[in-house]
Amino acid sequence: MERKKVNTENRYFSKELETLSSDALEKYQFEKTKETLERAYNHSTFYKGLFDQSKVKPEDFKSLEDIRRFPFIDKKDLVKDQEENPPLGGRVCVPPEEIRRINITSGTSGMGQEVHCHDEDAVYAANASTAAHFVAIGLEQGDLSAVLYPLATMTGGMLSYEALRLMGATPLPIAVFNTKQKIEMMMRFDVRHILTTPAYLTRITSVLMEQGMEPKKALPHLKGITLSTEPFSVPWALRMEDIWGTVLHDIYGSTQLNLNYAITCKYGVIPDGQFGYYHLTDQYALVEVLDKETGEPVKYGEWGEPVITTFSRKAMPLIRFRSNDRVKLLSPDLCDCGRSSRALWEVGTVSRYDDMIKIKATNVWPQTVDEAVFSFEEIDEYNGRVFIAEGGLEVAKVDVEFKNTDLDRQTKASIIKKLSEKIKETTQVTMKVEEVPQGTLQRFEYKARRWTDERIEGLERVKYLEK
Repeated sequence: MERKKVNTENRYFSKELETLSSDALEKYQFEKTKETLERAYNHSTFYKGLFDQSKVKPEDFKSLEDIRRFPFIDKKDLVKDQEENPPLGGRVCVPPEEIRRINITSGTSGMGQEVHCHDEDAVYAANASTAAHFVAIGLEQGDLSAVLYPLATMTGGMLSYEALRLMGATPLPIAVFNTKQKIEMMMRFDVRHILTTPAYLTRITSVLMEQGMEPKKALPHLKGITLSTEPFSVPWALRMEDIWGTVLHDIYGSTQLNLNYAITCKYGVIPDGQFGYYHLTDQYALVEVLDKETGEPVKYGEWGEPVITTFSRKAMPLIRFRSNDRVKLLSPDLCDCGRSSRALWEVGTVSRYDDMIKIKATNVWPQTVDEAVFSFEEIDEYNGRVFIAEGGLEVAKVDVEFKNTDLDRQTKASIIKKLSEKIKETTQVTMKVEEVPQGTLQRFEYKARRWTDERIEGLERVKYLEK
């Protein structure tokens, strides 16, 4: 969407916090971080033991840079703590009567699920971090938003539902219905906003068009569509904005943090036909972006891992939590929306380090294959798998479904050939691409996991055959 076509005024949920000067913001972050360190050390057996082991105390924190003196934690530490101190772990800093919400991670990394409990202040901050996004993109009191995330123990659905209520909009939680029923509900109530994932937006688009309906005519009053949880490509986003006739947006957070700590503003994900920026919600967390291997801060334009210290989680703070996400750090002051966030990220490129697959000695990011596949608008969905064929040959295979159109065999063959070449060009790996019948592949309503790695089982089969 061209910036000049987005002519709404700059809007804020909490203008004072969102537009703090750089000096005021740094002072605010220092004070909140110090409070968090002191609370954790004095009230959490987990953090007291961790800090004592690292020979560091809250009084050693004298500037924001001093946060690097404190130890990292990661998902394994959280799971281990809960196993040793069930059910919540030793990180809890408040008595049980102050706990107001419990969330459980989705477990998409393949590790154990974590439990996170929150006090009233943490619940409000989580909702406010997301309400800032909904206000920024132009939602107003009374606007209906179709919430297609499940309302469950994960943070995403509940946080968005409550954030919409907090800023005065009306959430319509319809995740329990099937796709056709969701579409009927959205049309019946003429929703102004949709909250979903890139994969499921693709699914809804396909179903609407198969029924002979144009999305922009079926829902003509949309003010925006907010995405989350998955990376996507510029061509895909451009096509979706054209089909739906509205601006695509994105929010970025996690159940661990209980925050959406990076949000798009009114310009959305692809202003002027290229990826835009996330604005950090710096009033709710201190975010370091560090080199995954060295732990050193990355420079602008470099890839790194967000390491987050939360401010608002009194019940169960997170201090220097390694997210295992992969983001690109960009310089501040790149947007004229008035937000004074310290750092900005390139929208649509967030992925996870544990999503990387090593194929034929080459690092392959599923996002790269996503971009190649969905640059062909004729393709509806794909799944990828890596396996060991007979004789020990390592094979990467991509199955694609074409949209329900009247493409002839020759056209499909041409597309598959071009896709194979594009995948090889962008990943440096040769992959076998084949068409599968419509309706064969799994569709995703929440987090898309399109790749499976079957090489361990394959190697075992090969070894058995060799005996």
